[in-house]
Amino acid sequence: MKKIIVPTDFSNQATFALDLAYEIAKKEGAEITLVHVIEIPKKNTAFLGSSIDTEATLEGEDPMERVFYLKLIEKREEQFVEILDNPKYKGVTIKEKLVRGTPYEKIGELLTDVKADLIIMGTTGADSWEENLIGSTAEKVVRHSKCPVLTLRNRFHVKDIKRIVLASDFKDDLETYKSVPRTLKNFFNAELHLVYVNTPGHFMNEREIMKQMDEFTEDNKLGKIERHIYCHNNAGEGILNFAEDYKMDLIMMTTSGERSGIFRLFNHSIAEEIVNHSKKHPVVTLNIHK
Repeated sequence: MKKIIVPTDFSNQATFALDLAYEIAKKEGAEITLVHVIEIPKKNTAFLGSSIDTEATLEGEDPMERVFYLKLIEKREEQFVEILDNPKYKGVTIKEKLVRGTPYEKIGELLTDVKADLIIMGTTGADSWEENLIGSTAEKVVRHSKCPVLTLRNRFHVKDIKRIVLASDFKDDLETYKSVPRTLKNFFNAELHLVYVNTPGHFMNEREIMKQMDEFTEDNKLGKIERHIYCHNNAGEGILNFAEDYKMDLIMMTTSGERSGIFRLFNHSIAEEIVNHSKKHPVVTLNIHK
Protein backbone atom coordinates (compact mmCIF):
# COMPACT_ATOMS: atom_id res chain seq x y z
CA MET A 1 0.00 0.00 0.00
CA LYS A 2 1.79 3.07 -1.29
CA LYS A 3 -1.02 5.52 -2.03
CA ILE A 4 -4.16 6.03 0.05
CA ILE A 5 -7.11 8.30 -0.67
CA VAL A 6 -9.09 9.70 2.27
CA PRO A 7 -12.30 11.58 1.39
CA THR A 8 -13.20 14.11 4.06
CA ASP A 9 -16.16 16.27 5.04
CA PHE A 10 -14.18 17.40 8.12
CA SER A 11 -16.49 15.40 10.42
CA ASN A 12 -15.41 13.20 13.34
CA GLN A 13 -15.81 10.11 11.15
CA ALA A 14 -13.55 11.65 8.50
CA THR A 15 -10.95 12.35 11.19
CA PHE A 16 -11.15 8.71 12.32
CA ALA A 17 -10.48 7.65 8.72
CA LEU A 18 -7.51 10.01 8.36
CA ASP A 19 -6.03 8.87 11.67
CA LEU A 20 -6.17 5.22 10.59
CA ALA A 21 -4.79 6.10 7.17
CA TYR A 22 -1.93 7.92 8.89
CA GLU A 23 -1.06 4.86 10.97
CA ILE A 24 -1.09 2.64 7.88
CA ALA A 25 0.89 5.14 5.81
CA LYS A 26 3.45 5.58 8.58
CA LYS A 27 4.00 1.84 8.78
CA GLU A 28 4.06 1.28 5.00
CA GLY A 29 5.81 4.47 3.90
CA ALA A 30 2.70 5.44 1.94
CA GLU A 31 1.37 8.78 0.74
CA ILE A 32 -2.11 10.11 1.58
CA THR A 33 -4.32 12.22 -0.68
CA LEU A 34 -6.94 14.00 1.39
CA VAL A 35 -9.89 15.05 -0.79
CA HIS A 36 -12.95 17.19 -0.11
CA VAL A 37 -15.73 17.46 -2.68
CA ILE A 38 -17.98 20.51 -2.73
CA GLU A 39 -21.17 19.07 -4.15
CA ILE A 40 -22.75 21.16 -6.92
CA PRO A 41 -24.67 20.49 -10.16
CA LYS A 42 -22.71 18.43 -12.67
CA LYS A 43 -22.52 21.27 -15.20
CA ASN A 44 -20.19 23.13 -12.83
CA THR A 45 -17.66 20.44 -11.95
CA ALA A 46 -14.02 21.45 -11.68
CA PHE A 47 -10.82 20.77 -9.78
CA LEU A 48 -9.83 23.64 -7.52
CA GLY A 49 -6.45 24.62 -6.19
CA SER A 50 -3.42 26.80 -6.73
CA SER A 51 -3.04 25.58 -10.32
CA ILE A 52 -6.59 26.64 -11.29
CA ASP A 53 -8.23 30.07 -11.18
CA THR A 54 -11.10 29.50 -8.74
CA GLU A 55 -12.72 32.76 -9.85
CA ALA A 56 -12.91 31.55 -13.45
CA THR A 57 -14.53 28.25 -12.50
CA LEU A 58 -17.43 30.18 -10.97
CA GLU A 59 -18.13 32.55 -13.85
CA GLY A 60 -21.69 32.41 -15.17
CA GLU A 61 -23.20 31.37 -11.85
CA ASP A 62 -25.71 33.39 -9.88
CA PRO A 63 -23.81 36.19 -8.06
CA MET A 64 -25.06 35.07 -4.64
CA GLU A 65 -24.12 31.45 -5.38
CA ARG A 66 -20.71 32.64 -6.53
CA VAL A 67 -20.12 34.49 -3.26
CA PHE A 68 -21.35 31.47 -1.30
CA TYR A 69 -18.98 29.08 -3.08
CA LEU A 70 -16.01 31.41 -2.78
CA LYS A 71 -16.61 31.72 0.98
CA LEU A 72 -17.03 27.95 1.25
CA ILE A 73 -13.83 27.32 -0.72
CA GLU A 74 -11.97 29.74 1.57
CA LYS A 75 -13.30 27.94 4.65
CA ARG A 76 -12.37 24.50 3.30
CA GLU A 77 -8.87 25.66 2.45
CA GLU A 78 -8.46 26.92 6.00
CA GLN A 79 -9.61 23.54 7.32
CA PHE A 80 -7.06 21.79 5.10
CA VAL A 81 -4.29 24.02 6.46
CA GLU A 82 -5.35 23.22 10.02
CA ILE A 83 -5.12 19.48 9.31
CA LEU A 84 -1.82 19.65 7.45
CA ASP A 85 -0.25 21.78 10.19
CA ASN A 86 -1.32 19.34 12.92
CA PRO A 87 1.88 17.81 14.38
CA LYS A 88 0.15 14.46 14.96
CA TYR A 89 0.39 13.83 11.20
CA LYS A 90 4.13 14.51 11.11
CA GLY A 91 6.25 12.08 9.11
CA VAL A 92 3.69 11.23 6.40
CA THR A 93 3.16 13.06 3.11
CA ILE A 94 -0.44 14.30 2.94
CA LYS A 95 -1.57 16.06 -0.25
CA GLU A 96 -4.85 17.96 -0.28
CA LYS A 97 -7.37 18.12 -3.13
CA LEU A 98 -10.37 20.42 -3.19
CA VAL A 99 -12.82 19.61 -5.97
CA ARG A 100 -16.35 20.52 -7.01
CA GLY A 101 -18.83 18.02 -8.40
CA THR A 102 -20.53 14.75 -7.48
CA PRO A 103 -18.59 13.17 -4.59
CA TYR A 104 -18.35 9.54 -5.69
CA GLU A 105 -17.58 10.52 -9.29
CA LYS A 106 -14.80 12.91 -8.30
CA ILE A 107 -13.34 10.35 -5.90
CA GLY A 108 -13.35 7.85 -8.77
CA GLU A 109 -11.55 10.29 -11.06
CA LEU A 110 -8.97 11.00 -8.39
CA LEU A 111 -8.50 7.26 -7.86
CA THR A 112 -7.46 6.94 -11.49
CA ASP A 113 -5.18 10.00 -11.38
CA VAL A 114 -3.46 9.01 -8.14
CA LYS A 115 -3.39 5.25 -8.87
CA ALA A 116 -4.35 4.63 -5.25
CA ASP A 117 -4.12 1.22 -3.58
CA LEU A 118 -6.78 1.89 -0.95
CA ILE A 119 -9.59 4.29 -0.07
CA ILE A 120 -10.30 4.86 3.63
CA MET A 121 -13.42 6.81 4.48
CA GLY A 122 -15.59 7.50 7.48
CA THR A 123 -19.34 7.06 7.26
CA THR A 124 -22.27 7.82 9.51
CA GLY A 125 -24.12 4.88 7.97
CA ALA A 126 -27.85 4.79 7.36
CA ASP A 127 -30.27 3.93 10.14
CA SER A 128 -33.54 4.88 8.52
CA TRP A 129 -35.53 3.94 5.42
CA GLU A 130 -35.10 7.44 4.00
CA GLU A 131 -31.33 7.39 4.34
CA ASN A 132 -31.18 3.97 2.69
CA LEU A 133 -33.29 5.25 -0.20
CA ILE A 134 -31.13 8.30 -0.78
CA GLY A 135 -27.88 6.38 -0.36
CA SER A 136 -24.66 7.60 1.21
CA THR A 137 -21.50 8.70 -0.55
CA ALA A 138 -19.71 5.76 1.07
CA GLU A 139 -22.00 3.15 -0.43
CA LYS A 140 -21.71 4.76 -3.88
CA VAL A 141 -17.92 4.73 -3.61
CA VAL A 142 -18.08 1.05 -2.61
CA ARG A 143 -20.33 0.32 -5.59
CA HIS A 144 -18.05 1.97 -8.16
CA SER A 145 -14.52 1.80 -6.74
CA LYS A 146 -11.73 0.11 -8.68
CA CYS A 147 -9.66 -0.46 -5.54
CA PRO A 148 -10.37 -1.78 -2.03
CA VAL A 149 -12.44 0.54 0.16
CA LEU A 150 -12.20 0.57 3.95
CA THR A 151 -15.13 2.27 5.71
CA LEU A 152 -15.52 2.94 9.43
CA ARG A 153 -17.86 4.73 11.82
CA ASN A 154 -15.70 4.82 14.93
CA ARG A 155 -12.06 5.31 15.83
CA PHE A 156 -9.83 2.29 15.18
CA HIS A 157 -6.10 1.78 15.43
CA VAL A 158 -3.89 -0.66 13.57
CA LYS A 159 -3.22 -2.50 16.82
CA ASP A 160 -6.98 -3.08 17.27
CA ILE A 161 -7.25 -5.36 14.22
CA LYS A 162 -6.41 -8.90 15.33
CA ARG A 163 -9.22 -10.99 13.82
CA ILE A 164 -10.39 -10.49 10.23
CA VAL A 165 -13.37 -12.23 8.65
CA LEU A 166 -13.66 -12.63 4.88
CA ALA A 167 -17.29 -13.23 3.82
CA SER A 168 -17.93 -14.74 0.40
CA ASP A 169 -19.54 -17.67 -1.39
CA PHE A 170 -16.00 -18.77 -2.39
CA LYS A 171 -16.97 -19.79 -5.91
CA ASP A 172 -14.39 -17.57 -7.62
CA ASP A 173 -10.87 -16.42 -6.87
CA LEU A 174 -10.15 -12.75 -6.25
CA GLU A 175 -8.70 -11.96 -9.68
CA THR A 176 -6.85 -8.62 -9.38
CA TYR A 177 -7.40 -8.57 -5.60
CA LYS A 178 -5.73 -11.92 -5.05
CA SER A 179 -3.09 -10.50 -2.71
CA VAL A 180 -5.35 -8.19 -0.66
CA PRO A 181 -6.61 -10.61 2.06
CA ARG A 182 -3.12 -12.01 2.47
CA THR A 183 -1.63 -8.51 2.58
CA LEU A 184 -4.10 -7.30 5.23
CA LYS A 185 -3.66 -10.47 7.26
CA ASN A 186 0.12 -9.96 7.30
CA PHE A 187 -0.03 -6.18 7.77
CA PHE A 188 -2.23 -6.43 10.86
CA ASN A 189 -0.59 -9.69 11.97
CA ALA A 190 -4.16 -10.96 12.32
CA GLU A 191 -6.05 -14.23 12.19
CA LEU A 192 -8.02 -14.70 8.97
CA HIS A 193 -11.45 -16.34 9.18
CA LEU A 194 -13.59 -17.37 6.20
CA VAL A 195 -17.36 -17.42 6.60
CA TYR A 196 -20.18 -18.57 4.36
CA VAL A 197 -23.59 -17.37 5.51
CA ASN A 198 -26.01 -20.21 4.72
CA THR A 199 -29.44 -18.75 3.91
CA PRO A 200 -32.65 -20.47 2.78
CA GLY A 201 -32.39 -18.78 -0.61
CA HIS A 202 -28.76 -19.83 -1.17
CA PHE A 203 -28.46 -23.00 0.84
CA MET A 204 -25.40 -25.21 0.37
CA ASN A 205 -24.42 -28.41 2.11
CA GLU A 206 -21.45 -28.32 4.45
CA ARG A 207 -19.27 -30.62 2.35
CA GLU A 208 -19.64 -28.45 -0.74
CA ILE A 209 -18.95 -25.23 1.18
CA MET A 210 -15.81 -26.60 2.82
CA LYS A 211 -14.50 -27.85 -0.53
CA GLN A 212 -14.99 -24.41 -2.07
CA MET A 213 -13.31 -22.73 0.89
CA ASP A 214 -10.30 -25.05 0.56
CA GLU A 215 -9.98 -24.37 -3.18
CA PHE A 216 -10.43 -20.62 -2.60
CA THR A 217 -7.73 -20.66 0.11
CA GLU A 218 -5.29 -22.47 -2.17
CA ASP A 219 -6.04 -20.37 -5.27
CA ASN A 220 -5.55 -17.12 -3.35
CA LYS A 221 -2.60 -18.35 -1.26
CA LEU A 222 -4.22 -17.35 2.03
CA GLY A 223 -2.13 -19.62 4.24
CA LYS A 224 -3.51 -20.59 7.64
CA ILE A 225 -7.20 -19.71 8.00
CA GLU A 226 -10.25 -20.69 10.05
CA ARG A 227 -13.45 -21.82 8.24
CA HIS A 228 -16.99 -21.14 9.39
CA ILE A 229 -20.55 -21.76 8.21
CA TYR A 230 -23.08 -19.41 9.77
CA CYS A 231 -26.82 -19.94 9.35
CA HIS A 232 -29.12 -16.93 8.98
CA ASN A 233 -32.17 -15.97 6.96
CA ASN A 234 -30.44 -12.81 5.65
CA ALA A 235 -26.89 -12.69 4.30
CA GLY A 236 -26.14 -9.12 5.39
CA GLU A 237 -27.43 -9.53 8.92
CA GLY A 238 -25.69 -12.88 9.10
CA ILE A 239 -22.30 -11.34 8.34
CA LEU A 240 -22.77 -8.64 10.98
CA ASN A 241 -24.02 -11.15 13.56
CA PHE A 242 -21.13 -13.50 12.86
CA ALA A 243 -18.61 -10.69 13.28
CA GLU A 244 -20.15 -9.81 16.64
CA ASP A 245 -20.62 -13.38 17.89
CA TYR A 246 -17.07 -14.44 16.97
CA LYS A 247 -15.47 -11.18 18.09
CA MET A 248 -14.06 -10.13 14.72
CA ASP A 249 -12.26 -6.79 14.44
CA LEU A 250 -12.64 -6.19 10.70
CA ILE A 251 -15.08 -7.42 8.04
CA MET A 252 -13.84 -8.02 4.52
CA MET A 253 -16.19 -8.96 1.71
CA THR A 254 -16.07 -9.48 -2.01
CA THR A 255 -18.71 -7.84 -4.20
CA SER A 256 -19.83 -8.33 -7.78
CA GLY A 257 -21.75 -6.20 -10.25
CA GLU A 258 -25.03 -8.07 -9.87
CA ARG A 259 -27.85 -6.45 -7.92
CA SER A 260 -30.53 -9.11 -8.39
CA GLY A 261 -31.05 -12.80 -9.06
CA ILE A 262 -28.71 -15.61 -8.04
CA PHE A 263 -25.42 -13.93 -7.20
CA ARG A 264 -21.82 -14.96 -7.56
CA LEU A 265 -20.12 -13.73 -4.42
CA PHE A 266 -22.07 -10.89 -2.77
CA ASN A 267 -23.95 -8.29 -4.76
CA HIS A 268 -23.62 -4.57 -4.21
CA SER A 269 -26.85 -4.26 -2.25
CA ILE A 270 -25.49 -6.59 0.43
CA ALA A 271 -22.12 -4.82 0.50
CA GLU A 272 -23.86 -1.46 0.87
CA GLU A 273 -26.05 -2.88 3.62
CA ILE A 274 -22.96 -3.96 5.54
CA VAL A 275 -21.27 -0.56 5.04
CA ASN A 276 -24.40 1.27 6.17
CA HIS A 277 -25.17 -0.85 9.21
CA SER A 278 -21.81 -1.98 10.56
CA LYS A 279 -21.58 0.13 13.69
CA LYS A 280 -18.86 -1.83 15.48
CA HIS A 281 -16.60 -3.05 12.70
CA PRO A 282 -14.60 -1.38 9.94
CA VAL A 283 -15.45 -2.93 6.56
CA VAL A 284 -13.18 -3.62 3.57
CA THR A 285 -14.96 -4.20 0.25
CA LEU A 286 -13.35 -5.71 -2.83
CA ASN A 287 -15.28 -5.06 -6.02
CA ILE A 288 -13.94 -7.97 -8.10
CA HIS A 289 -15.66 -6.92 -11.34
CA LYS A 290 -13.98 -3.50 -11.30
